[in-house]
Amino acid sequence: MVAPWVAPLDSVGISCKAVLAGDKGDSRKLVVVTKNRRSPWKGFLIFSGVVLLATLSVMVFVPNDRVLLEVGSLLVGLAAGALFLRFGVPRQWMGSVVLVLFVVVWFVLGVSGYAWFGGFLAGAFAGLAWGRAARSQTRVPAAPWTVDKRGFGSATEAWRVADEALHSLDGAKRGRLTVEYGSARFEVAGGVETGMVCHRNAVAADDGSWAVLVHPAGRTDQSVEVPMGGLEGLMPMYLVNNLDSVERALADFFRNPTMSSFGPEWRTGDVAEATRLTGR
Repeated sequence: MVAPWVAPLDSVGISCKAVLAGDKGDSRKLVVVTKNRRSPWKGFLIFSGVVLLATLSVMVFVPNDRVLLEVGSLLVGLAAGALFLRFGVPRQWMGSVVLVLFVVVWFVLGVSGYAWFGGFLAGAFAGLAWGRAARSQTRVPAAPWTVDKRGFGSATEAWRVADEALHSLDGAKRGRLTVEYGSARFEVAGGVETGMVCHRNAVAADDGSWAVLVHPAGRTDQSVEVPMGGLEGLMPMYLVNNLDSVERALADFFRNPTMSSFGPEWRTGDVAEATRLTGR
């Protein structure tokens, strides 16, 4: 299966046409590793506590006659760092101003500047943890249908938008359409005038069960270039479909998106996996 398009394949020494056409003779493989991006807010909070404890340790064990100044600098830095990283600033340029002020205050305080630095750093990580925790508790439930990453609450509205998007495919500025319902996924690549390649699956995570729409009158011994939004895929002609065929397939997907067994117009296996190409 072709991995999601994250960079031109030519940049890593792999032939685009060989991959798109499912050329088994190209033994080189592109491995894409995705990482779990869960918000590590607890780690930020722990690091904030470590920095704060280290700063307090210096204040306690290093004699200094400016205790009140250091305590005040620590508390103000702690609050400033937390608020800055939690809520940000209304204008991008203001972030640079805050950082400049941070450095200026640090130098003005002289030997007591470590308290300001430690407090601001601890507060910054506490603010990050605060923001991550807040976002994790206020997640909006995902819409049942998505069309090109836009959520819709009803199948009727999603179908209307998807049909409009399908008709607008030109292979250049708009070369792809993606419709999702839960784990089910429907993909179109190409253009109305040039022809389109269509895939679907009831469980998109199951790489081995994708199906590709077959044109009954297409020749199996010829291939054609299909533009897909800035890219071109060399596709067998029997996999390049016209608008009517793809419209019927789209309608069938909306009627029964979780269907796992497809009719004779769909083909599964290596050819379905090798001809998938999405920029999502």
